[in-house]
Amino acid sequence: MSRHDDRVHVFKLVFQTEFRGVEDMKEGLADYMAENLSEGDNAAFIEQEFLGIAEKIHELDDIINKMAIGWSVERMDKVDLSILRLAVYEIRFTDIPGKVAANEAVILAKEFSSDKAPGFINGILGKVLKD
Repeated sequence: MSRHDDRVHVFKLVFQTEFRGVEDMKEGLADYMAENLSEGDNAAFIEQEFLGIAEKIHELDDIINKMAIGWSVERMDKVDLSILRLAVYEIRFTDIPGKVAANEAVILAKEFSSDKAPGFINGILGKVLKD
């Protein structure tokens, strides 16, 4: 599988936190991975990314709120918010190049969100990259 496929799993885990809560999802991580990962998926990457996002979720939301002028995380579409959390985490807290993280986020938005989402996400991430 590809790194993109691994990010799809991370996105789905982050999205589920909107409904199950962060602590519940951390506890259910092993179950999710057992039920949804295939042999080619990079379980270590998926777990590391998700747990990193879960630990920094409030800091990520603060960054998103700062960059999304006129929007707050409470008002954002939950799919878009999950994609933004993943991308901002990768930009700020990993060694993944920022442009790669932003590009992947736009691809996820095209796959999972509305027609306007890629532009919205790209605009916010552009500000994060400049900051």
